[in-house]
Formats: sequence, structure tokens, C-alpha cells
Amino acid sequence: MVPLQQARVRGADVELQFKDGRAPTVLPLVWLRDNCQDAQSQHPETRQRLVDTFSIPADIRARAVALENEGQALRIDWAEGDLVSRFDAGFLSLLRPNPDVLPVARRTWNRDELAARLPAVPYQAFMHEEAAVKEFLEQVASLGFCFVEGVPGTPEATQAVAARIAYTRVTIFGGYWDFTANMEHKDTAYTSLAIGPHTDGTYSLDAPGYQMFHCLAAECTGGENVLLDGFRIAELMQREAPEDFRILTEVAIPGQYIDASRGIHLMARRPLFRLDDSGTLIQVSYNNYDRAPFILPPERQRAFYRALATFNRLCNDVTLQHRRRLLPGSVLLFDNWRVLHARDAYTGYRRLAGVYLNKEDVESRLRFLRLAAGEAV
Repeated sequence: MVPLQQARVRGADVELQFKDGRAPTVLPLVWLRDNCQDAQSQHPETRQRLVDTFSIPADIRARAVALENEGQALRIDWAEGDLVSRFDAGFLSLLRPNPDVLPVARRTWNRDELAARLPAVPYQAFMHEEAAVKEFLEQVASLGFCFVEGVPGTPEATQAVAARIAYTRVTIFGGYWDFTANMEHKDTAYTSLAIGPHTDGTYSLDAPGYQMFHCLAAECTGGENVLLDGFRIAELMQREAPEDFRILTEVAIPGQYIDASRGIHLMARRPLFRLDDSGTLIQVSYNNYDRAPFILPPERQRAFYRALATFNRLCNDVTLQHRRRLLPGSVLLFDNWRVLHARDAYTGYRRLAGVYLNKEDVESRLRFLRLAAGEAV
């Protein structure tokens, strides 16, 4: 927590100077009243706003602004009435433009960079120690995936691992899924065919944030699994093919899933590289199998195909691929907004189980684990 050095009113704003020497933080008085922390303005348990934002005068004024407890708190005496607001300096020092972003020291990777040490935690520690769950989720946040090793090869163990993180997301495939090459659903995942690099849910407005795999039986030949860091591919394209990268941030590609027998036709559209309002990459969304027909002006269409070909070439670059045959005992969780996955064709019997988890639920779990460890979220 960074204490405050000084606070002073500048017109309709309060300028805050922290003791760590950072640039001043300037907050409008109307913002400070809207975000009061007292029990009359914010519910002490739910942290929901109780103050009526729209009853705050646009020209609200402060009678006095002062620091308390050696800069540990900011006090504001409002000009009207006897209301006094206090703000913890720690709360003020952590304010940022994008409060929903989970701070992560992300590390992109290729095949050789993963060769020295794969991210993994042991099953027993994962199931009984919160620190092991935190280590696991920090690896997922940083690298995009992590394994739990030594898991019993049962559906119950698979579901128990998922439950240690968050609740299961239910989709058209159900919640927990456990299948062989039986074509139960209209998807190539339910066959023994090779499946190229892709992310799941390009036809969903909110694609699953995370995907978990556990191979329960592998009495087969072939079937090696492939992981690729989509964010590393984005870095390479930005550097080596910036025009192709730009096109893939602009063209909203439609994805679709059709199962006429069940009356299902899902569709969604988003760019392959989705950026946030600051221009930062937040999602890779790619499934050439599920891409729906759409047209662009001819020159734009040709440019799009050229950009897609560049992306596909990098997806098939073996130096970017981590290859591993999933076997019973190894549970894999990966970020479906970042890591592309693929599978070689196989012959024989293979049984795969898994779940989807929501992006916000996994990040919520990590936030509270960081809080419990005394870390900033």
C-alpha cells in the first residue's frame, strides 16, 4: 500500500500525490462522491453502490480535503450537509483505467522455450493446498496452460480437478463431457480424424475462456496433441507481416455450428485477433472448420485470404508447436482465448473427458488466491 504525500483541491478536482513519486492522480469531486466507501454510500458486504449517482450535483464542492493517519487515508468534508468521506490510500493507489484486467506477467513461448520445463503441479497438492491451485492458475495466466499430474483416470477425478477451480460451463455439448469417436455431436472432435489448430467456440458470442482435457483411455496409435501460443503468433505477425496482422484485427469473421437434428444453428462474429480499447491483444479466435461464408470487397477479400494464409503457415510451423500425447493421469487446462489446440489422427480406442470454464470465473478464483497470499490483484 502506497501512502499519500499530499492532497489538494484544484477547481472541480482533487489532485493526489503519492509517496512513491508517481505522477499525480487527479480525481473529480463528483467521482469521489460517487465512489464513497462509507456504509451509507456502499454496502459493506456486497460492495455495491448505494449512493444515488444521479442526485449528485454536477458542481459538488468540498469544504476541506486533508490526509489522515500519516497519509494512510484521504478525508473529504463536503460543502453541503455534514457528510464526511474517507478513502483508504491503498484503494486510491490501485485505481487504474481498466479495473477488470487481471495483472499478469504474460510469457509467450515456442517449442524450444517449453522444452526445459513444462508447467505442472502434482494432483495431491492441487486437491489439498490452495497454494498449489494458485501456482497452477498463475502458470495458466502466464503461459496459457498448465498440467495437473498424477490424476486418477476416472470421470470423478476429472470433475474434482475442475471443481477446485470454478463451476463448469454448460454448452450444447453439456457440462462435463466424456466421449469417444462416436459422432454424438456434429463436430470433428467426435471422430478419429486429424483436427488442425483452432480455438473452440468461434460461433459463441462469449467463447469459453478455458478448456480442460483428461484422456481416460488411449488404446490407440497416433492421436498426438498439439498446443500453440496464439499470442506468440500475433507477435511474429506484428513484426514480420504487420499489414496481415492489421487485417486480422479488423475483419470480423463469422463462425457457425449447425446441428439440424437438434434445431441448433449458432453464429457469432469477431476478428481473429481481438484487441481491447487500448489496442492490446486480448483474444485469438480461429477455427477454419467453423468459418461461415461471408464476402468482402474483392481487394479486401484477397487481402484477408493472404493474411489468413500467413496465420495458418505459422500455425503449422513445428518450431511453434508443443506436441504431447495426452495419457491418463495428466489433466490439461488451457486458455481458449490464447492457446490453439490440435490433434493428429488416430487408430484404435481413445476416451477423452473435459469441461469448459468461464474466463471471469477462473480469473475470480486467482484474484482471491492472490488476496489470501497478501498480494495485489
